[in-house]
Amino acid sequence: MKTKGLILISLLFIVFAEASKAQDFTFRHLTTNEGLSQITVNSIYIDEYGFVWIGTRDGLCRYNGNDIKTFKLQKGNPNSLFCNTVIQLEGNQEGFIYLLCTEGLSEFNFKTEKFTTLIEGDVSAIYYNKVLYIGLGNELCIFDPDLRKIVPFFKLPDKHARISRLLKDNNGIFWIGTSNNGLYRLNTEKKILIDQPVKKGNITSIYKDKDEGIWVGSWTNGLFWFTEDSIKNFRYNPKDKNGLCSDFVRDCCEDNAGYMWIGTFHGLNRYDKKTGEFMRFEADINNPESLTHSSIWCIVKDQQGSLWMGTYFGGVNYFNPEYEIYTRFKMSTKEEDGLSSPIVSHMLEDKHGNLWIATEGGGLNKYDPKTKTFKWYKHIPGQNSISQNNIKALYYDTDHDCLWIGTHLGSLNKLDLKTDLFTNYPSKEGDNESLPSNIIRDIVPYKDSLIIATQNGVCMFNPADGKCRQMFKDIKLGHSIKMVASLFFDHEGTLWIAATGEGVFAYRFDTNELTNYRHDPKDSTSLSNNNVNDITESHYNDLWFSTSGSGLDRYNYKTKTFENFDMQSNGLSSDCVYSVCESRYGKLLVITNKGFSQFDQSSKSFYNYTIEDGFPLMTANENALYLSADGEVFLGGVTGLISFNEKDLRFAPKPYNIILNRLSVNGKDVKINDDTGILHNSLCNTKEITLQSQHSVFSIEFAVSNFIPANKDEIIYKLEGFSDKWTETHGQYSITYTNLNPGKYILIIKGKNNPFTPEAKLYIKVLPPFYKTIYAYSIYILVIGIILFYLIRTYKGRIKLQESLKYEKKHIQDIERLNQSKLRFFTNISHEFRTPLTLITGYAEMLMQVQSFAPAVYNKILGIYKNCLQLQELITELLDFRKQEQGHMKIKVWHYDIVNFLYENYLIFKEYTAAKQIQFIFQKEIDTLDIWFDAKQMQKVINNLISNALKHTKKDGIITIKVRKENNEAVIDVNDTGAGIAPEDIDKIFDRFYQNAQTQSGTGIGLAFAKGIVELHHGTINVNSELGKGATFTVRLKLDKTHFKKEQICEPENTTKPLLEIAKPEIDLREQELTDTPALKNNNVKMLIVEDNDELKEMLVSIFSTFYTVITSSDGQEGWEKVKEELPDIVLSDVMIPRMSGTELCKLIKNDIDTCHIPVVLITARTAIEYNMEGLRLGADDYVTKPFNINLLVSRCNNLVNSRIILQEKFSKQPQTALKMLATNAMDKNILDKAVKIIEKYIDNPEFNINIFAREMGIARTNLFAKIKAITGQTPNEFISTIRLKKAAILLKNNPELNISEISDMVGFNSSRYFSKCFKAQYHINPISYRKGISEEEEDNNESMSENMY
Repeated sequence: MKTKGLILISLLFIVFAEASKAQDFTFRHLTTNEGLSQITVNSIYIDEYGFVWIGTRDGLCRYNGNDIKTFKLQKGNPNSLFCNTVIQLEGNQEGFIYLLCTEGLSEFNFKTEKFTTLIEGDVSAIYYNKVLYIGLGNELCIFDPDLRKIVPFFKLPDKHARISRLLKDNNGIFWIGTSNNGLYRLNTEKKILIDQPVKKGNITSIYKDKDEGIWVGSWTNGLFWFTEDSIKNFRYNPKDKNGLCSDFVRDCCEDNAGYMWIGTFHGLNRYDKKTGEFMRFEADINNPESLTHSSIWCIVKDQQGSLWMGTYFGGVNYFNPEYEIYTRFKMSTKEEDGLSSPIVSHMLEDKHGNLWIATEGGGLNKYDPKTKTFKWYKHIPGQNSISQNNIKALYYDTDHDCLWIGTHLGSLNKLDLKTDLFTNYPSKEGDNESLPSNIIRDIVPYKDSLIIATQNGVCMFNPADGKCRQMFKDIKLGHSIKMVASLFFDHEGTLWIAATGEGVFAYRFDTNELTNYRHDPKDSTSLSNNNVNDITESHYNDLWFSTSGSGLDRYNYKTKTFENFDMQSNGLSSDCVYSVCESRYGKLLVITNKGFSQFDQSSKSFYNYTIEDGFPLMTANENALYLSADGEVFLGGVTGLISFNEKDLRFAPKPYNIILNRLSVNGKDVKINDDTGILHNSLCNTKEITLQSQHSVFSIEFAVSNFIPANKDEIIYKLEGFSDKWTETHGQYSITYTNLNPGKYILIIKGKNNPFTPEAKLYIKVLPPFYKTIYAYSIYILVIGIILFYLIRTYKGRIKLQESLKYEKKHIQDIERLNQSKLRFFTNISHEFRTPLTLITGYAEMLMQVQSFAPAVYNKILGIYKNCLQLQELITELLDFRKQEQGHMKIKVWHYDIVNFLYENYLIFKEYTAAKQIQFIFQKEIDTLDIWFDAKQMQKVINNLISNALKHTKKDGIITIKVRKENNEAVIDVNDTGAGIAPEDIDKIFDRFYQNAQTQSGTGIGLAFAKGIVELHHGTINVNSELGKGATFTVRLKLDKTHFKKEQICEPENTTKPLLEIAKPEIDLREQELTDTPALKNNNVKMLIVEDNDELKEMLVSIFSTFYTVITSSDGQEGWEKVKEELPDIVLSDVMIPRMSGTELCKLIKNDIDTCHIPVVLITARTAIEYNMEGLRLGADDYVTKPFNINLLVSRCNNLVNSRIILQEKFSKQPQTALKMLATNAMDKNILDKAVKIIEKYIDNPEFNINIFAREMGIARTNLFAKIKAITGQTPNEFISTIRLKKAAILLKNNPELNISEISDMVGFNSSRYFSKCFKAQYHINPISYRKGISEEEEDNNESMSENMY
């Protein structure tokens, strides 16, 4: 054994010693790069699904077409492989695989993916044929799967014999190979040995072919072939290079064509049983498509006929002999063995059957198919040779047996095949009879001449004298033919020229007519691209143009139109087409920059062949397509040349299996019997899976036992119950679904184009979440029943309770409605009180101004006036309470001394309490205490509390005001010794409209109003009282301001004035105001008074008739009509009037161009500031609240009228006064601005008058007159004159270079004298004095002096 091992190791060093010639078989490989656990492969087994199981020195590997999974020994796992070195694999094609390892025998259950150790110890051989046969030394045994026992079957007579290989033929004869005693044959029925056909040696393999022939491989004795009547022994012969590679034969296998494939220590042999010829295949490190290692240890065939070979140091090699239809011609260093360059550009045949191959960089090659040898023609300086090695065009002249060769930069060459001599025809500068360029692109014959396409146009060459003539020089259109890619004569004799960038040209020799066909973007029937690489004609007489970027174009002779076939519309592999020709089967053969395609002219469809489909040529080259006379297709590229027969391209589809391989749920792989509980067997042995509701995402990975690229098929799938649409996988082998609804589904996976491939199915059941199960629904029904029972019972109880509460709720609502009614009544009546109160106050003020009353009478009138003011305050308080109830009351706080504030209140009531003989005491624990509060509102709180105490305190009682500080609060106590409050009334004392039993006086809102104000200050108010002992009201206010909002803090206008202002007589002030008003009536000034109360209107008329001509109106609509009719100088209107409110009337007046200048004064009973703001926003000039002071009202109205008159006079008399001061609103300002622009436009035109002025303004003459008069106090002519004179005043001041005459002309006066007169009349100073800056008084003095002098 040691000697044999040394021999084996020594032979491995020469495994790559010799490489064979060009091989036409492509081997694919599985090595450690693809995931194989170890590169030494001892055995291969193909299971029933098509999975490939590989036994290595480092575990068991399974290849499914996508990836490789490895099974190894796992410590502590009894279900793992017990030994990693796998010697031999057998299986029963029913889910069990048997592994012969160096340490014993193991069984693998594919369903459970568990290993079971059957024998630990020395096992020499295994073989499966219905049962598992086991070789234990010289004894043959059987494994009983039911009893799980090893049963002895037969023992060889030689006890030293060691069984190495087993096989049972169809005759029931067991062929037993041994590792030391040769080969035995055993009759299994009689259990007796028949003979020993091989007496000695190590038998390494036994194989039975389809003809029942037995092939026996040995260690050193070569290969034995047993037939019925003969035995052949094939041995290695070093002299025979095509014989058996080695006497060390490891395995044999027959392919579907009947060839025997023999794996030896030194390579792979194919043996033809019919001819007896061997073909040899060995590893070639320079050829990546060859064997990875020459030492072959096992060979098996799968269901598709592919052969799988395990090598000693090269992993797995596999290929399918049926698909090896291509002959490859590669570059070689030896001339006779291959091409001189891998880049092939052009090909053709001569009449001797030789194939001429043009290369780029390697010159010209001749291939003799008879001898299968090459001859090279390269450029050799100084010798008769081809002029350049870069060849672009070939043409064979059959009659003269010569080859015309177009080169790149080497011009035209002729090779005489009889003499093997070259003739060169170079391009000569200045020689018009030589070729126009040394770059030749194509050559076609024409009669006795050649048409040659060059880089510089087309020429006609005469082979007889070597002279050429440039074509198309006399045709203007021909001047654009420069770089020519291809030439072609059609069946009509028309020469077609493909000019790069210029489209194609058609030339008729008989008519000398040249036509250009170009791409027109607007015409879909034009040539699709101006760059055409090749032209050919089919047997249908259709011309085909290969374009560079737009696919293939077909030309229709009848319609002279082009039809395009490209990637997008017809499925061409690429739109860059190099060349095209028609095969003998009527199909177009097309080469592109992405490979080779066939075009069916009838169906207008392409079939593409790519490297992924097993096509051996990745990239074709331009013009490198040739169809030989016997129909063989030659394709050239940048890596050599291939040839094939077109009929062999289409293969009958071979069936394959689709196997579900892996399941993952929520991103984790599911194992057999794991925590998910989904799989109990391997996925491919599982018909149905059940998923829980939480298994929201699941993926199923499948494998395809299709290992033939040319048999490639698209896989499609659908999930019945989810969708009936088939979905393509596009080469992906994983299917994922998310969030399936509960239910039953069927996943179906199948091949799209292969009807022989069985479908793979998996039934999937998705369970609902527990809350959607039957058990859950039962619980729901039970719970709902209980809830309904409870709800019904509760509902009946609530009905009774609601009936009892309904009356109480209605009672509360009635009380609330009553309170709201009271509040609305008091509020509305308060507004109504203001109008009669205004009349009383007004008449009282008028009477108080009469000086003839006796003191007693005057005091009574004064009393009436004071009570009116008191009533006004009560009304205001009631309105404030209403505002508080609606949440509209706002406070404005500032920091004040609360001690001083309370002391001032104490002084106010001191005299009154003394008169009632009530002791009034003020107590303070601190001299000053600053807190934040609204003085006006807090005044109301203190007044209410003191008034309430006075109301309930009798003679000789005591009222005490006490202020102190507690923590961060100011505490105010108002204590009295009055009647007190009953306990049942304590909680209701601050309710609105509440009156206790002791007294029914008052409105019942004072304490409620006080509480609301205190709470607005974020303070508290409460009361402590005992009936008959008096009451104490306590107010607590916070010292800081943090609890107030930013908008509630506001500094008063005058922080230095006293907190409390005692009402003082205003008689003097009013008298003073009254004396300021005009004393005499101005009949030119009209006032409109709009008031619906006749008494108030009569009073207002009596007051204002002294100063104005008064017009009256009783409602807003009538008032508006009188405004438009009378155009008064001022309008005085009440807000609350019929038909149209005062604010609406104000809005109409201010928005009308004819009335917007009229001042409007509004009077109202609404005192809230928001109402005042609304009126002013609408354009009111003033806003007066009822009851109003008569003198104040008169003064405000007179001031509005007088100020306008004063401004008008100032504008008229002072040159510097600006016009904008007259405009009181935007509308008036726009009118004046427009008027001034128009006057300035015509300022130098003396003929400019009111008619032109009105036309330019777009206003009627009368309206313009009224409007200008109302705003400026001047007529339009006076206004024009004023603007002229103001312009003149500016020129006088700013332009001293202009004289008076020039200025008068510039401002539209006919004479300077008249201008001076007008200027003097307007401004009381002549223009010259005004320019000099002399005042009016100085000018008068100068004039007086002049008069005295004369």
